[in-house]
Amino acid sequence: MPTTTIRIGYVPEHFSTPLYIARDRGFFAENDVAVELVCCPGGTGEMTSKLQDKSLDLAIALTEGLVAGISKGQDWYKIVGTYVEAPLCWAISTGANSRHTSIDTLNKTNVAISRYGSGSHIMAYVLADQQGWLTNENKDGSNNQTFSFNVLNNFQAMRDAVNNDTSDFFLWETFTTKPYHDSGEVKRIGQITPPWPAFLFAAHVDLLQNHPQDLQNALKAIQKATLLFMEQKENDSVKLVMDILDYNEEDVRNWFKTVRYAGEHSQVSSRALQVTVSTLIKAGVVDAPGLAPENLVDLKVANLI
Repeated sequence: MPTTTIRIGYVPEHFSTPLYIARDRGFFAENDVAVELVCCPGGTGEMTSKLQDKSLDLAIALTEGLVAGISKGQDWYKIVGTYVEAPLCWAISTGANSRHTSIDTLNKTNVAISRYGSGSHIMAYVLADQQGWLTNENKDGSNNQTFSFNVLNNFQAMRDAVNNDTSDFFLWETFTTKPYHDSGEVKRIGQITPPWPAFLFAAHVDLLQNHPQDLQNALKAIQKATLLFMEQKENDSVKLVMDILDYNEEDVRNWFKTVRYAGEHSQVSSRALQVTVSTLIKAGVVDAPGLAPENLVDLKVANLI
């Protein structure tokens, strides 16, 4: 019998489709775990906040956001596994009639973000570092003057901000943004792909302490769903993503060529965490020397490889 109901936070994007499969096909039930899926359109920043106020037990969130959060003292959760092993490609978008036509003019501009600590926030610093806009004097994630930020909580508000000129640009996952590029609502001027897995699992410390078996059962159910999802990526899974998210078939098929779910959800790459920490230090998001992988991960559930 399940000993608790695990509330799982997720973003309403194509990556999350296996969660619906696990729920609707009874995979959670057959693994003896009770689950409630909690949609979090605000992304990683929203999920870490909900973990803090205990309205979530488990989050499927961006690697860089989780690593940065724990590194900055968010001690109410730990990384417990890998969901999407492939890296996330971030589109860089401006308003339809923006003066910006390339990344080159974005230094010292205003960035629309969902929340502080979100991927849309952190990746702006990674972009600035790659472009050479950060100096030793201003490499401070909280006071960095390379950008100013407009916190808007959701994707719609971010698109509106670049079109009403309250922000200059935003970063969001490529395929989620593509329909708005195609329609002309916003303009794509570049992209950035960090060298780490897109999404990890993070569990509240109370769940880890009190219900570790339920957590492991939930990960097993999601594993079964991700395997089925990818096995059917030529037909049924394409239709499922199209039905849920109203994407066109060509975009869904192209996305399937890029995505790779972890073969074992309870495994976490030590090297990937090291690269994430070192990149975030270089970008001024976290302070040196940074945390070691074993301090980011709960080793009772996750297996560092």
